[in-house]
Amino acid sequence: MAQKLGMTAVTCACAAMLCVSGPCLGAQAMAEGASHPNLEVHKPSPLFSNHPLAGTQWRLVQFQSMDDAIGTVRPDDPSLYTMRLRGDGSVIMRLNCNRARGTWSAQAGTENTSGTFTFGPLAATRALCPPPSLDEQITAQSEYIRSYLLKNGRLHLSLMADGGIYTWESVSANTTEGDVPAAPEAGGPRNWEVSVVSGRLNLRSQPSSLAGIVAVYASGTILDNLGCERKEGRIWCDVQELGGGPRGYVAAEFLRPAISPDGRVATGPDDSALRAGQGRFDATGNIPCAQEIGQPMTQCEFGVARGAGGYATVVIKKPSGTRRMIYFRIGKAIGADTSEADGYPEFQASKQSDLNKIRVGNERYEIPDAVILGS
Repeated sequence: MAQKLGMTAVTCACAAMLCVSGPCLGAQAMAEGASHPNLEVHKPSPLFSNHPLAGTQWRLVQFQSMDDAIGTVRPDDPSLYTMRLRGDGSVIMRLNCNRARGTWSAQAGTENTSGTFTFGPLAATRALCPPPSLDEQITAQSEYIRSYLLKNGRLHLSLMADGGIYTWESVSANTTEGDVPAAPEAGGPRNWEVSVVSGRLNLRSQPSSLAGIVAVYASGTILDNLGCERKEGRIWCDVQELGGGPRGYVAAEFLRPAISPDGRVATGPDDSALRAGQGRFDATGNIPCAQEIGQPMTQCEFGVARGAGGYATVVIKKPSGTRRMIYFRIGKAIGADTSEADGYPEFQASKQSDLNKIRVGNERYEIPDAVILGS
């Protein structure tokens, strides 16, 4: 691509320096807003404050090259490539382990959804990011961007001479710069839903984009909210997949409060298990049950303590006089009160229409959604 367009990548002799087509500045100087002589003629202008792109934030989805040998390239972690187009005509980018700043300008066509677009020279740090990385490519090709297209919540920036298209997806400013979301104990949502337009979300061992990846989540995955914090200029949330799995941190901009089957977002602490243990039930009745393999289903008494948003604990009285507790979170059966005394029998749950079919070892239970959510 660089050879086809006659591009020359900007280079710098030392890592973590601020580079344009001239001398290098330290990364700290860039963070503190130091100016650069080659940028003086491209000072931000308030003329773009009314443009539809002004004040927007984006993260990179892919680069589509017109060269079949290159094809479509997608970043492993889109959260590492972000762009803020400020209303004063300045742009701030995160490019993997590097940062870049400069200017942008655009002129809308007959409709605001498309028009011309150009970047001024980008001043960028030049740390050596772990491969694969798109930071150098984006920095080098930015000056060849000539047009934009807004479509379906995505911003497409096209290179001159049909060189290729960078596609970015919108990021809510409230997520990256707003208040840190509260933990359930402080009234926050009990669960998050992963919201990524493409690719998967990385679960990291620490609240840092440089920390090790311990798992990946597909869009729609439900996570427990274990608290969030601001670090490295963004918000990170401590999470664990609903029902169990590794615990770690994800970037908050890829999360949204999970909506339960009753249409509500469950917030605040859940006391359903405590109330169930105390016998303080919201409803009682009978459900189909069996205690041995091949045994016909009969009826077992139950009591349920419900929490908002599909949280509930069902206590079942077995024919032997002992009890079995089944735990539901956001309308999903996630476990039972197994113990060493009963050999930790395997827990299984499936769903047939509005009926939850539960197996705990040889035990079988059928629990309608109405028991969990109420009528």
